[in-house]
Amino acid sequence: MEYTAKQFTPQLEKSIHTVENSLQELLMSIYKQYKEAFEKKGVKLSIDVIREGENPFQPGYHATIQVSILEKDEFLDGLFIPIWHCVRTFFGIRSSRRLPGSKITGELMEETEKEITKEVVDYLERQLED
Repeated sequence: MEYTAKQFTPQLEKSIHTVENSLQELLMSIYKQYKEAFEKKGVKLSIDVIREGENPFQPGYHATIQVSILEKDEFLDGLFIPIWHCVRTFFGIRSSRRLPGSKITGELMEETEKEITKEVVDYLERQLED
């Protein structure tokens, strides 16, 4: 769901952090289930919520689910699911500059934990099949 800067409230910020934290816990339980299976294949599994930036309402802040398959610390494959990102746009085009008329918006994922779990587990199962 997309939010404009006028909709950036303490409640929304709390909601963003709640979603990030609950997904972090969910991902930890998935990691524990699949860690050994990937180790047996000789690769390393990494699952985490990656945050860039400090303030969810500042352009450049991103929170993303990152599922990575690594071999000898080299990235082999990955799955990335955005949770929240905040950007500045100027006539619909992303901009890093504060141009007159530019707007700041944020987008929060609409998927449920059940949908996220299915997407991550399906991805992991496909990787184990290869």
